[in-house]
Amino acid sequence: MMLSYDSMISEDNSIRLLDLMGRNFFKSNPELFSKKGKKQKGRKAYSPSSLLNLLIYGYFNGISTSRKLEKETYRNIEVIWLMEGLQPDHWTISDFRKENGEAIKSFLKTFRRFLMDRSYTNGERMVFDGTKIKAYASKDMLTQSGILKKLDNVERKLSAYLTAMEQLDSLEDKDDRLSNEIEVLQRNIAKKEAEKKRLIATNDILNQEGKKRIAINDPEAVLLKGRNGKFAGYNLQIGVETKNHFLMTDYLTLEVNDRKQLGECVEQTVCQTGIKPKEAVADKGYGNFKDIFSLQDQGVECFVPLQKTENERKEEEGLVFAYDESEDRYVCPQGKLLTLFARNIKSADSIYNNYRCRDCAGCPIRSQCTTSKYGRAIKRNIEQKKIDSYKKKLLGEPALQAIKERKNIVEHPFGTIKALMGKFELVLCGKHKATIELDLYTLAYNLKRLGNIQKPEVLIKEVKNYSWKAA
Repeated sequence: MMLSYDSMISEDNSIRLLDLMGRNFFKSNPELFSKKGKKQKGRKAYSPSSLLNLLIYGYFNGISTSRKLEKETYRNIEVIWLMEGLQPDHWTISDFRKENGEAIKSFLKTFRRFLMDRSYTNGERMVFDGTKIKAYASKDMLTQSGILKKLDNVERKLSAYLTAMEQLDSLEDKDDRLSNEIEVLQRNIAKKEAEKKRLIATNDILNQEGKKRIAINDPEAVLLKGRNGKFAGYNLQIGVETKNHFLMTDYLTLEVNDRKQLGECVEQTVCQTGIKPKEAVADKGYGNFKDIFSLQDQGVECFVPLQKTENERKEEEGLVFAYDESEDRYVCPQGKLLTLFARNIKSADSIYNNYRCRDCAGCPIRSQCTTSKYGRAIKRNIEQKKIDSYKKKLLGEPALQAIKERKNIVEHPFGTIKALMGKFELVLCGKHKATIELDLYTLAYNLKRLGNIQKPEVLIKEVKNYSWKAA
């Protein structure tokens, strides 16, 4: 059959849209990409737009490693068409990804602006969530004692290799067999010296940063606990808009939980899209009053359910303590008074007053109420009025509806990416490089989402007529 590659790619194939976007972005922003291949001598460099499109295509189809992408340039009709028959090696692909993180981030930011300008999203209500992802590092992180133990083992092996080398060097007649043994020893010595150097550097990082554990491959990763046990990784935070479920916010944090991330999520949304959401929705893991009240003061309505306090759990059991505002005291179910004991006590992100009962002796329900020998005590946040007002708002229909819809909105991107990638795992080391991968995942997801809600011919026309100059 006499066929061209172009005739084998259908007009509605999403790869045509990807190719057009990548080329237009590069033409509008050539200064954002690395300057390799600009010299007059030597082989001409691969086009940055081709390599950018190749990477996005890979993440779009669950191919994240450079070696697998290299193979696709030989056998995949779509990739051959996309690359115009060019076949860069895996080093070229890998280096481009590591060296053009800012260009990839700028492309993602410009793509989000395209979505907003074409009314695919407005970003008025954002739903935030986090997930823990494994870094490109061993599951077992090392403590300082573990590093020193490995160093001792390396030193012993290195000493043995050097002794063997001295013995072989002392021989005057060396046949081919001995020459091969010397070469093997030289390679082993070089490997052990490199390992020793890496272990010493890792130990220095551990001392300088005051960490308890560290991953040798990725020293920036932190110890996280997930469904499959403990591992070295990062806490991935995303923000999804509610109109068409596009990913508008993505970043990595070293915090092991989401408690202090609500304010940062909104700040990152403003940074990455230029728009401050009117509403922020998240699960109870983000229930931090400091962030919630700060955002509400900025005009961002928060719908974040709260974890039950110890007092609330006891109230459900029938132990209701009524607060008397005029007298600034609590009254227990038995009519005893809890008076002010200490004022303005700092605890984590809050400040509270402490109320204590001085008449718990002989109380018939004391064993149900408290185990303290000093009597029952209650902590009252100094902003309790605002907290009570917020809790009342959570019982309203708008809040209940927003919280109910949260899972259907924010879990969808995680599910799509994890299904696409099989097992969500990074292949680059370090937070900065891992963020590059995250941006590629986000680009691929948003492109896939866009193709599901709009006809290809309409998208092609919109992309052609859009200005892809980075902001």
